[in-house]
Amino acid sequence: MLESWKKIAIKAAGFGAGFALLAALIIWTFAWWSARPVKPKPWNTSAITASFEGLDAEGDKNTLVFVYTLQNNTDFDYRISDENEIHLAATLRKSKSLSFDTSKFLKTDYPLYIPAKQRVRFMLHVNYPYAIKEDMSATDDLRHDWETTVCQYVDKQFSNLEGFVLLDDNSRYQVNMPNGWTSRGKESLRVKSSANAN
Repeated sequence: MLESWKKIAIKAAGFGAGFALLAALIIWTFAWWSARPVKPKPWNTSAITASFEGLDAEGDKNTLVFVYTLQNNTDFDYRISDENEIHLAATLRKSKSLSFDTSKFLKTDYPLYIPAKQRVRFMLHVNYPYAIKEDMSATDDLRHDWETTVCQYVDKQFSNLEGFVLLDDNSRYQVNMPNGWTSRGKESLRVKSSANAN
């Protein structure tokens, strides 16, 4: 009889130790899983889309401006208050990589606000001068030719430039701004004797 109780006690002790070990393992696994870094959401490239509108120049130094239209495809308004919320980069053709701007060579205007399902004009200011200023009083044909020559100039001077990217860490939005100046620069000049040529 005593031997039976000993066997029962040993089995109970073994069961208790096994249960305690299993419980400790479950708690450790849960703690390890909870402490793991959260995997970030993938970049959303379709929430805000961009289309190239044209090239311009501004200021006393006649520096380049890349003009895009941004479209908000979501059901929510999109806002960027200042430069601390985003990263701007150029996309490079040869290496198929991003080149992030750290020298304020590339900037845009803030705040940026795009209502849900709406489109807004978006400008990227590049601190690089173009030699010929646009004549704002010129005819439409001459102004067309001026922009054509600016596009040709950019395509030649920045032959490795494929476009630009805006990355928003908070929303995980990636806005890809494509190269549109190469095709625009292939348009025929409307005034053959235009003095706007490079």
